[in-house]
Amino acid sequence: MEKLLECDLYGPVRDYLERLGYEVKGEVKDCDVTALRDGELIVVELKRGFTLELIYQAVDRQRVADGVYVAVPLPKRGYMSPHIRDMASLCRRLELGLIFVGFTSRGVPQVDVAVHPREASAPRRDKNRRLAVIREHESRTGSVNTGGVSRKKILTAYKEQALLVVRLLREHGPMRVEDVKNLGGPANTGTILGRNALGWFSREPDPGGCRYLYRPNEKALAALEEYQDIL
Repeated sequence: MEKLLECDLYGPVRDYLERLGYEVKGEVKDCDVTALRDGELIVVELKRGFTLELIYQAVDRQRVADGVYVAVPLPKRGYMSPHIRDMASLCRRLELGLIFVGFTSRGVPQVDVAVHPREASAPRRDKNRRLAVIREHESRTGSVNTGGVSRKKILTAYKEQALLVVRLLREHGPMRVEDVKNLGGPANTGTILGRNALGWFSREPDPGGCRYLYRPNEKALAALEEYQDIL
């Protein structure tokens, strides 16, 4: 296969990590691929070529991850390419892992880990950012985003939860916060409806009390249709 896109690398890398027992998600807090296993966080950055931009991104991800890999297509000349040794040498110096993704003549993906990342010699410098990545990873109910995509809709954990609220309100009519939660809504239903950060909900006084009834607006219903294919 020629002219691979970054998103073409995601499936083989995801499958490789899942076989090792990691839970894998794509496009989490600017990371192309995140993988969690027993508290260990691995990040993989995908690129069509071994570029300086890729190295910058990978070094930045070392501030949050226990190990960082860069994944690129295997050069056309394979391991006969004169650049293979230089790429591996640079990754070792920077304590990065290096993954090559190739495809057989029948299109079967092959993942080869040329270099494994070393455990960082310096302490992690951004614990809050690491925690944000892990929370976002763990909050998602599935791996609906493909790592390495650009100009495509990304489903964050918050938006996924808000869409669940929209679906429940659409199916059952205007409800109070407690009613939505009782029907399986997320734990943060009150925050989603009360703050209305996405501008998806309207509210009206509850005739039976001092609280509010919430309903989704046209923007919310349009979003539910837009994301229906990846929910």
